[in-house]
Amino acid sequence: MLDTTEEFLRWADAEAGLSRHTVSAYRSDLEDFSGFLDPRGITPSRARPGDLLAYLRHLRAAGRAESTVARRFACLRSFYRFLVAEDLADEDPAAQLDAPRRWRTLPRVPSRKEVAALLAAIPEDTLLGRRDRALFELLYATGARVGEVIGALVRDYRPELKMLRVRGKGSKERVVPVGSAARDALAAHLADRGEPAPTDPLIASVRGRPLTRDRVLRLLRDYSLAAGIRRPPSPHGLRHAFATHLLEGSADVRAVQELLGHASVATTQLY
Repeated sequence: MLDTTEEFLRWADAEAGLSRHTVSAYRSDLEDFSGFLDPRGITPSRARPGDLLAYLRHLRAAGRAESTVARRFACLRSFYRFLVAEDLADEDPAAQLDAPRRWRTLPRVPSRKEVAALLAAIPEDTLLGRRDRALFELLYATGARVGEVIGALVRDYRPELKMLRVRGKGSKERVVPVGSAARDALAAHLADRGEPAPTDPLIASVRGRPLTRDRVLRLLRDYSLAAGIRRPPSPHGLRHAFATHLLEGSADVRAVQELLGHASVATTQLY
């Protein structure tokens, strides 16, 4: 399947925390939609509103129940909102057919108190605890996507400049500031590893490998439960918390846009 489809499904599974049944249904729906577009020489990320309308008419002509048609459209709506939010598409063709007033599938944003409790629940007296503290401090301090943090290398981090270079969607690079708490946590994690090579992962497993998205999700759930957070946030929720807490503190929306790596300020305003 297309990379954009797989990106969406990985997000739905590992970051949005949707059930396996829902993710499986999304996969089936998007495969059907892609199969409909293939003879037209169109990929899902290039579809226009007319293509979506043609697909819905096709479903009805095939005798599909209205509930099925509605579910397929709901899947496409979530898919295109994700593509636009992650800068994988410039426009949302589904929004032009049924434009909502707000993105209802944004992950829950943890409060400042919850973030503080989450970080406090991570032990600092073990190797894994110090690594995990560095991971979640960095996610919250930079607003970077999970994939950007677990893909960062040692050479990308410049502690003397208090900066981290991350690679976002479409191989776009940006530089984000790293606060003192995250720098301290990173210093402890790197010290535990002796002298890691410049090309080693910045946040590494005990075997020196990059962490996976699934591993980050499990860790976040475990520490959230330990912190007494009844509704654990998703990893993407920490990114939203970073942006929301900055905006609540009267930060300029365009500055936050640059930090998040959004192509459009309209995407940042969803936060």
